[in-house]
Amino acid sequence: MSIPSARGPAVPRDLLDNPLTAEERKLLDVYRLLRELAREAPTPCVAANVRAALAPIAIAVTDLGLSFEHLLDEGC
Repeated sequence: MSIPSARGPAVPRDLLDNPLTAEERKLLDVYRLLRELAREAPTPCVAANVRAALAPIAIAVTDLGLSFEHLLDEGC
């Protein structure tokens, strides 16, 4: 989620409306990339390994309140 500002570009925010730190933005980027890879995995071994990497990242993202999504669609 981002909120536009009169002084500049939109500021990414967490679920509690706090601005994200640089580390939180990186973690959320990794999470989104892994979700994308999980949907597009070309082979079963890639899909399994991407899901294995995605699960703990998703827990961190949820614990920090950066995003809340169910990973059932990705098979996690």
